[in-house]
Amino acid sequence: MDVSHIRPHIHRRPMSIRKRKTVGIDLGTTNTVVARNFETLPMEGGGCVMPSAVAFLPSGAKLIGKAARRRRAMDPRNTILSAKRVIGARWRSSYTSQFREHYPYDLLEGPDGWAVFKTRAGIVCPVEVGSTIIAGLCERTNCPVQDVHAVVTAPVGFDNRRREATALAVSNAKFASVRVIEEPIATALAYLHRSSLKYAFVYDLGGGTFDAAVVDCSSYPFRVIGHGGDPYLGGDDVDRTIALHIANRTLARDGWDLGTDAVTFDRLVLACELAKCELSESEQAAIAIPSVDPAAPESCGIISITREQLQQLTLDLVRRTFVTCDEVLAQAGLKARDMEAIFLAGGSTRLPGLNAYIESYFGKRPRTDLNPMQVVGLGASLAAARPAVAELLDPCA
Repeated sequence: MDVSHIRPHIHRRPMSIRKRKTVGIDLGTTNTVVARNFETLPMEGGGCVMPSAVAFLPSGAKLIGKAARRRRAMDPRNTILSAKRVIGARWRSSYTSQFREHYPYDLLEGPDGWAVFKTRAGIVCPVEVGSTIIAGLCERTNCPVQDVHAVVTAPVGFDNRRREATALAVSNAKFASVRVIEEPIATALAYLHRSSLKYAFVYDLGGGTFDAAVVDCSSYPFRVIGHGGDPYLGGDDVDRTIALHIANRTLARDGWDLGTDAVTFDRLVLACELAKCELSESEQAAIAIPSVDPAAPESCGIISITREQLQQLTLDLVRRTFVTCDEVLAQAGLKARDMEAIFLAGGSTRLPGLNAYIESYFGKRPRTDLNPMQVVGLGASLAAARPAVAELLDPCA
């Protein structure tokens, strides 16, 4: 699908919040949220966060969200997760090359040069996956789309083509108009609309990307004076780092290689993601190798991983985030100690030990009073409801 000619529709004339129906959308690599007037919309059955997953069934039906995510282990090539990593990406881009190395999907070059998925439902482009996720979430939250104006977030590292593809995914869900705002700016909006600060730093570690920004809050509207990001640094990479560690231990201990088959390794990644989440609450987690690879000998048994081991395994990834922080601060001409507040966003900021590293780097405790998995969507909802603010910040304006 060629999206190179499409740009988000941007309204220039401010309208009051009472006359204009608006929503903010965080189409995340791992999860998606929709919010209105600084409140995330709950789904029927509970919860506000829906996994960014679509599964194509043999019957021709589609599953979305948690139900799709559960199919990942049994049918990984037809269960698409992390599509945001290649949304708007050309086939010959570095994004696509890295994606093909890490995921078991059949990724092909589309007739127009874009990266597309080959599934049992046929050729599906990442924009279509995003549109399906957003439409499904709106249905489950009873969020209307007709005559509703949306603001969707995008990572700092996305170029115009990738931002436009993200906007198109929302536009295809039949919203009246779509604008784009960078994710760390949305986070800053969420925190700063009630605060009085001079300099704030946004540290956003999500499922697929890391974004950072320095925000000058000394006058309103505030200004972003330094920003940067890494489009291939997030929770997915943590999961794969753990999986490589477990695969190496299994090979050394039992002589069984879990890395030779892409589908098996993807099941291992899923098991490691669950273990990572467990380690946020517990000191130790266990991974049953025979459940990952039914062909593995019973002698493989269980491999345990501790919270301390997880922190050591992910230390290099954490250090990479601070390299970006160094660059962003230098761009702003400031130092870490100049930041009056550190705002966290993204579910991966729950990584054990990360808060301590952030506190050590900046010399102050980061703020987490807003849910890091929802804060980006909340900020986008404010931008949507306040057109003048959104126009100032919209990278496509």
